[in-house]
Amino acid sequence: MYLRVTIPLSGRAVDDITARLADFEIDGIEEQIDAVAAYFQDPEIAYAVAAEFQTNPPEQMEDRNWSEELQSAWQPIEVGQRFFLCPPWLDAPTPPGRIHLEMIPGNVFGGGDHPTTQLCLELLETLIKPGQTIADIGAGTGILTRAARALGAHACGCDIDPASAPLVDILGSADALATARFDGLIANIHLAVHRQLRPELLRIARPGAWLLASGFLPEQAPEMEALFGPPKASNEKDGWGVALFSL
Repeated sequence: MYLRVTIPLSGRAVDDITARLADFEIDGIEEQIDAVAAYFQDPEIAYAVAAEFQTNPPEQMEDRNWSEELQSAWQPIEVGQRFFLCPPWLDAPTPPGRIHLEMIPGNVFGGGDHPTTQLCLELLETLIKPGQTIADIGAGTGILTRAARALGAHACGCDIDPASAPLVDILGSADALATARFDGLIANIHLAVHRQLRPELLRIARPGAWLLASGFLPEQAPEMEALFGPPKASNEKDGWGVALFSL
């Protein structure tokens, strides 16, 4: 038996809700048009989540094969001109000229299917020069770190989420990079975190370094410009923005 807790967005970002859900033992998450549905086998946890989000009590659901449904929902994706993203359980051939990146589903952000990740990959393939040093701040699954390495960079990924520990180089934020300096920074994080980390991002950037930033909404672009100056390039996809800044 499974219990479903439906959490209305009510102006909140899906990522904010899923980040809070990461504190609970979840058996499945489903993004809906105006809500996030979380599935549980443990009634105590389900009711705790409903209380946490002040939403309706859990609904009883029929048993489902979550693993099979999850895997069937993930398919290979070609991103930009260089990348081929593929779930690890599919033995799909990598198209000629493309770089294979493994998609990692789960509670850690950066599986590869989100628009911000894809926007970053599309710009990243035009930015990286072999031998550059790159820091990926809020790396999640490390997919952007691995993409930078595949393009020839010396890349380091860090994240404060303990669930990212096996997937990143450093469990911590930009301040954990000590005295290191980088030619380029990747920060696919929320606007509020961009504001918080701005001093550290500027500290670890070499003169003339670039910042590839995403995780903000297109209407928040002026606030990003106030933080980092006019962008050298920008794009948007499915309600999310990306921008390239010179630091």
